[in-house]
Amino acid sequence: MGNKSKKQAKVKEPIRIRYKAISNGNQSIYLDYYYNGKREYEFLKLYLVPETSPENKEANKATLKLANAIKAQRIVELQNNQHGFSSSGGKSKVHL
Repeated sequence: MGNKSKKQAKVKEPIRIRYKAISNGNQSIYLDYYYNGKREYEFLKLYLVPETSPENKEANKATLKLANAIKAQRIVELQNNQHGFSSSGGKSKVHL
């Protein structure tokens, strides 16, 4: 009759969080930008450690939360630049 399971739409984001294994067993977290047919990387100097203890799990959770916050900030900056907004961060001065 029909497919009863609904598929989730996958969101295409211009910036993705990716991981790279490093020699000491940790994973380095970096952002992968794909915009206007070009790919760029930004290494965040954040690392995930093997989850061998509850402390490591909590540390990894906090690290991923920080990485997602940085990703969200970069997406906002990218979209502001696309639409002509400046990201000066200061208050605009309006003279009447």
